Amino acid sequence: MKNLDKADNSELIEAFTESDFASEVFSQLCKEFAKVGVLIEFSEEDLLTFERFQNRLSEEIELIMRSSSNRIDQLLYVSDLPEDKVKAVFRNNNNPVAELSKMLLMRSAQKVKFKRQYKLGLI
Repeated sequence: MKNLDKADNSELIEAFTESDFASEVFSQLCKEFAKVGVLIEFSEEDLLTFERFQNRLSEEIELIMRSSSNRIDQLLYVSDLPEDKVKAVFRNNNNPVAELSKMLLMRSAQKVKFKRQYKLGLI
């Protein structure tokens, strides 16, 4: 996963206010969750802001972790999150689920941004 600087992070987070962007990120997440056999459903209200999206995703991750911990490992792998960063999240955070959901959202947002740029011929 390419390291993002704070400017890129804030740009991606701000893009969530654009409903099409949030929907595309949700679609990307659905594909990744489906690869590990998990169906997720969010309401339109869940996608209105980055914070709401992250909170709703945290709920889903928590459910998966309680019911099938191996699926969360598979999900993090499929999502292309670096293993060392994931381990650090569990070691260094009081609320690792919130941090994991943020990492998943940011990674999916990166993928959407790259796809958009590719379609426009910018990369």
